[in-house]
Amino acid sequence: MNNKLAPLIEKTQSSFWFVPSLMILFSFLLAAVTLYIDLTYSQENKGAISFLYATNVEAVRSLLATIAGAMITVTSIAFSITIVALTLASSQFGPRLMRNFMMDKGTQIVLGTFISTFLFCIVIFCALSFKAPYAFEPGVTIAVAILMTCFSVCTLVYFIHHVAMSIQADVVIDDVYCELQGNIAKLFPALSKEKSPQPDSLFTQRKDKNREISVYAPFSGYLQLIDKKSLLTLAEQSHCVIELHFSAGDFIVENTIIATVHLSNKTESGSSDAISKSIIGHTVYGSCRTPVQDPEFAVHQLVEIALRALSPGINDPYTAITCIDKLNAVLCRLTTKVFPETEVLVDGVVRLICKSLTFTDIATAAFDQIRQQSVNNLAVTIKMLDALHVLSGQTTTDEQHNFVLTQTEMISQQQAKECMSDHDRGELMQRIEKITI
Repeated sequence: MNNKLAPLIEKTQSSFWFVPSLMILFSFLLAAVTLYIDLTYSQENKGAISFLYATNVEAVRSLLATIAGAMITVTSIAFSITIVALTLASSQFGPRLMRNFMMDKGTQIVLGTFISTFLFCIVIFCALSFKAPYAFEPGVTIAVAILMTCFSVCTLVYFIHHVAMSIQADVVIDDVYCELQGNIAKLFPALSKEKSPQPDSLFTQRKDKNREISVYAPFSGYLQLIDKKSLLTLAEQSHCVIELHFSAGDFIVENTIIATVHLSNKTESGSSDAISKSIIGHTVYGSCRTPVQDPEFAVHQLVEIALRALSPGINDPYTAITCIDKLNAVLCRLTTKVFPETEVLVDGVVRLICKSLTFTDIATAAFDQIRQQSVNNLAVTIKMLDALHVLSGQTTTDEQHNFVLTQTEMISQQQAKECMSDHDRGELMQRIEKITI
């Protein structure tokens, strides 16, 4: 989680070039190995595979040219299908969901397979023109080329099926949900029965210090990662307390104060600039948010899908209901998780103070916008009340219970102004009473 390379790795995984590039390198290596085998062994020593060398060189050359031409054509078609799928996903689910499609390993492997087969055939086609002493009879090379072609044909069938499945709303929502569940498992440990008390006296002692330095953001961008382990080490070595004013996922404007360092009498004089540069070096900025340390990232993705489904242009309440189910499952799981402590101690001394992240923050991000957008949609509103009723049975703290009651009250106030039949209002009030009683 504190690995500074995590945002780069995540960015690489969501690119179309990385996996195909690795497969291209492998195809060149495979071509070199097969050429070496055909060059090294003579036809008399082939043994069981001598039948592979009973071919006409011109026929092999024509076959390779045909395969290469077919592969580059299929590659262009595959790219076209991918672009169409990305365009559809962007318009239906939101542009931020394109990242999930681009991270799909199936699509990356399919594109890499077509390009690798094409380049393998081109390399072998060129090698057939070698003069003595590098002239060779194609055997293993042409067998591998045929196998790669057959595999590419199977891959094409899989790709068409995969694209048809990947643009379905339920599949997209489930992919985002699974990613969100994985991020929660990494970022939030399981709830422990014993909780250590907060060091209030140490916090007060820190506030009494007069020596402070402010750390300013070097440029504007999203805060993608905070290396808390390195910051703790820095604070301990410098005998200071580092207070962070932002968390991962926040947008920071240039020259904004991102941290305040509270120096002690043990802090070396003249070390302020070094401490500021080290703090900036232990944070990673970027042009967009990432899920590396941002638990609300995938929550906002599900909310965006729900909001687009509720828009007049799409009007798909069932997709919004599916998003509510997934979001509620995530919130129910969060009730059993421990949220990061605001104050981090080293040997009983506060060294790092982080921006607080609470259950209410994530739950509000999950429910507020959908609640506001679904005022005129009774089915979605009733589903939200059902979800809140389920969540109320999972709550373990007063904060979580108060969130459920607050959301229920806001829904009640909104729907009180709406015109509806007595039966519908009865259904609504019945669900509200289940939660509040």
